[in-house]
Order: sequence, then structure tokens, then C-alpha cells
Amino acid sequence: MITSTSPYIHSQLAQGLAPAISSISSTAKEDSLPRSQIALVLQGLRQPYTITPAHPVPLLSYPDELMIKIQAIGLNPIDWKSVDYGFGIPSLPYIAGRDFAGVIIKAPRASSYIEGDVVLCASTDYRDQRKAAYQEYAIAQEHTVCKLPSHVPVTHGAALGVAYVAATLALGVCLGLRFPALTGNDLCDVLQSLPPDSFSADVRSECQESIDEHERPCTGDWVAIWGGSSTSALFLSQIASLAGLKVILVVDVARHGARLANSGCLLVDCHDPARAVVTIRGITQGSLRFGIDTVGKETATQLTQCLEAGPEKRAHLVALAALPKKEVPGIVYHSVPMKIFHEVPEIGKCLMLWLGIALEKSLLSLPTISTVPGGLSGINTALDQMRQGQVSGRRLVVPI
Repeated sequence: MITSTSPYIHSQLAQGLAPAISSISSTAKEDSLPRSQIALVLQGLRQPYTITPAHPVPLLSYPDELMIKIQAIGLNPIDWKSVDYGFGIPSLPYIAGRDFAGVIIKAPRASSYIEGDVVLCASTDYRDQRKAAYQEYAIAQEHTVCKLPSHVPVTHGAALGVAYVAATLALGVCLGLRFPALTGNDLCDVLQSLPPDSFSADVRSECQESIDEHERPCTGDWVAIWGGSSTSALFLSQIASLAGLKVILVVDVARHGARLANSGCLLVDCHDPARAVVTIRGITQGSLRFGIDTVGKETATQLTQCLEAGPEKRAHLVALAALPKKEVPGIVYHSVPMKIFHEVPEIGKCLMLWLGIALEKSLLSLPTISTVPGGLSGINTALDQMRQGQVSGRRLVVPI
């Protein structure tokens, strides 16, 4: 029963192309760690994950890495979609999972973290299976973790990482939104301070050239989020509101209206997309230049119809799932460059520092979670529920 409560060197290592560094920790400490662990392993596409009781414990290999004993795993739609549709799995057998929280059991001496710290990790480097969530122990780069305040349960921490990263990159990188000043480093300033070769060629333009300075969102501007009940939308709407934007959420009002009633956002029902477009255009009076879709190609296309480019300012659409088939003149289409979170340490550090302060100050509402019993053995059943569309407006979390 599920119970509810309210840069490239690392990828080279994962592919066997880079040598490990053996001098990170003492032999005595290494000997105190188990050599094997239980892991949930995918042997083939369109198959259930299988329990592997004697899987090797991953090893620390670089000076910026931490070893974490996983205490809770957050499940994401990609955990089942990648298996069913054959993407995001670089090799088989494969260990999946991108969100987890736990306790640091090994840290380098120069680290800002210490052994015993409880942290969340957004594991976006899916090619490096040492960093995967579906196991008892995982490796994380320092800039991909955030220390959890004592008032944030580890189960909720496990539900935050990837959704938060997607939201902040969509807003801060794609749209150039300046976040509320909680730290000394604004993401926009960090992006522009980095040399172009900090970013891989396929995302360089998105990171540094996709929006002009005069087009960036200002206080009082509208942003519409289609698919407003997702965890990413939860963070998108909150951060946008904190930054002074006016937010429209397109959601299933019957299912999620009560939960979102006090969000401070305007809710538009998604059941009749054509009517939703008319409603949004009526609310914004032709002034909507920013849209973010979290659902798919069809809804991204519908959101495009709500946008209005000005004579000197283009409109901008960010797709977290898929871009529309046809482009409309005057609209810039953005895909979120997720990999810069782990490939560019300056970006990861900036995002995790902001998150840590926001959590400490309770500036962000946390997602509703449902805990899944059975540990790693319970994940397949939970993923089946997600396949069948039984999970909406909440995150499934597996305590370990």
C-alpha cells in the first residue's frame, strides 16, 4: 500500500575511458565500506527492473565526488518511459534513477560537505551509473547536491532535485529570469561570465545566445505554464512568482484546483484546449511573451497560440517535454539544457546554493509525496502505477 503525505571527464569514466584516482580517501576508510550492495538493474528494454543482491558498490574516482548512502529515492516519469520507448539508456545492463536523498558517508577533506550531512542529489548524468538512484550507495559530484535543513524530511528531499533543476534552467537559462537575490551569484551573471567552451557545442547557443537582454522577463510580466500540476510546474510557478512575474497555470481544475487554490496563480482549465487559449489571451490582452509547457508536443502547440510577439521583443516558448512540429515567426523555441547542471560546476553550485537557502528560509512549498513500501523491490509496482496514469499532482518516493 502507498501512503501519502502532504565536465566530460565524469562521463568518460562511466564509459571506461578515464582512469580512476585512487588517492581520494584512505585505505582504512575504503575497507570500512561494504564491497557489494543491493541494486535494481535493467537487463533489457520493455522488461521489469530486477533485484541484484551482490552488485558492486560504486567507487569514488575524482576529488569533487561524495559517496552517499541512499535513504530515499524519488521516481520520475523517465524511469519508465526510457524502458518502454528505448531512450536515455546508454548501455545494458543499466541502473536507473535520477532523484535521491541520503547521508554522506565519504567526502574529500577540502569539501564544503562533511560525513553525516543529509543531502538531496539531482543525478542528471545518466551515463554514469555510479550516480544512479536505484541502488543502496551512489556517487555524487559536490555541485549536484544540496544539504537538507532539519525541517525537510529526507523523503521530501528525494522528490525535489531533477524537477527543481529543470525549472530553474528553464527560467534562468532559457528565459533569462533573474531569481530573487538569496545569494551573491545570479544565474544570468554566471552564464555570461563563463567562456563559450564551458558548454558543449549542442547547448552553447541556448545557454548564452537564446534571449536578448531587452527581452528578458520584468516584474509584472505574464508567464503561462501548461501542465501546471507537475512537480516542475510547482517550482516554476513559485520561483516565477517570487521574481515578480504573474503566473497562469493550465491544469485539470477538477483534480488539482483545490490544491492550487492558494498558490497565488490564475488557474485555467485544460479540458477544452481551444477555450483555454481564448481565456489566456483574454487575461493577458495580447501581452503574453513567455510560455512553458511540461506536457508534450500537442499542448506546446496550443500554448504557442497564446503567445504574442511585440515589434521589438520576441516571444519565448520553453518545452520540458517536446517542441511543436511547426515554428511560428516571432517565437523563439527553447529546450532545457539539463546536462549543464552536471557538466558545468559553476551552474550546479549556483542552483544548489540558491535551493539550500530557499529551503532553509521555507520560501518554497514542497511537493505532495506518496511513499512506496518494499524498498527497491517496490519500485516496479510503483512504476506500473505511473504507466497507467494513476499518479498526478504528487511524487512517489521509495524509502530505503
